[in-house]
Amino acid sequence: MLAPMIPIPRDWFDYTNFGVGLVGLVFTLWAVRQATGAKQAAKETREAIWQREASDSFSDLLHIAESISELVQFERQPEAAVRVRDILARIPKDRARFERYLGSDSAKLLALESRYQELARKLAEPAVWDDSDARRVATDAALGASRDLSEICGRLLKRQDEEGR
Repeated sequence: MLAPMIPIPRDWFDYTNFGVGLVGLVFTLWAVRQATGAKQAAKETREAIWQREASDSFSDLLHIAESISELVQFERQPEAAVRVRDILARIPKDRARFERYLGSDSAKLLALESRYQELARKLAEPAVWDDSDARRVATDAALGASRDLSEICGRLLKRQDEEGR
């Protein structure tokens, strides 16, 4: 004859073991549920920190872009050239680091990088500062690049605010 799947308790010791096992099962299920919640909270916190770091980094880039625009407007070519090199060094690094938060802005940032490379070439030409048309073109390029970076930064901050709610 086959033995039953669940042993039939025969005395108080069996009842106690059964109760302890049942309580242990309940606590185990409760602990698994708590651990799952903690894991999800850790993931959300990690994402929030990365998004905050991305928005801070792009805010720094925006500050550099605005200073480039001012330096070009005030015809301070050596300082503008140095700041353009700074931003050209930072854009690829930040684009690669925060690519998953940029979405479609990653391609726009790549185009912005080429615009800054073009601005760097213009700033290297001494004729830019002698010719008012060339100076105006360089100023417009710096202001346009700064505006585009501002839009990217604004979208990052908007996404961060929407996900924070």
